[in-house]
Amino acid sequence: MFRNNNYGGNYMPLLSGARAYVKVDAVDTGSFPGLEGKSDLVMRVGPRHCFMGYGFDFKKGEHPNHTWEFKYQDAHRSSLVICLFKKRIFGGDEEIGEIELKLSAFEPDTIVTKEYTLKPPDPKNIPARVRISIHLSEDGSMAFSAPAGGKLLCNPEIPHATTYFK
Repeated sequence: MFRNNNYGGNYMPLLSGARAYVKVDAVDTGSFPGLEGKSDLVMRVGPRHCFMGYGFDFKKGEHPNHTWEFKYQDAHRSSLVICLFKKRIFGGDEEIGEIELKLSAFEPDTIVTKEYTLKPPDPKNIPARVRISIHLSEDGSMAFSAPAGGKLLCNPEIPHATTYFK
């Protein structure tokens, strides 16, 4: 162990080993137009400043078979954006809905599963809904190896007047 001579104590790592694991268990696209047949969708999950880089493609009627993993230092200052898009070949993906959730609302070291309504960019549409499972691992456990049935400690939704892309 390294000695920190300035403080007379042992070296302390700056980052904790806390990790957030997120799975999307179910997706309902609401009344978003143009999703007939087997449309391709994209689910993006991540911190507000970089969630666009964490996309996973899947077909309508299915759910993403993927676990997102993120490090965080302080759950009270951390959040995740969950955003659903219709995949388009040209012109960029089209947003169906989004939600931002603060991590401090989820009981750590358990698996919390809850359904959320995504805020649509067009309020005329019936909003999309997602059921997600979140595991905040503060004890170093592997993804989703904690006990199920965790609780929400408060309302996790961070309200926004508009969606990220409007």
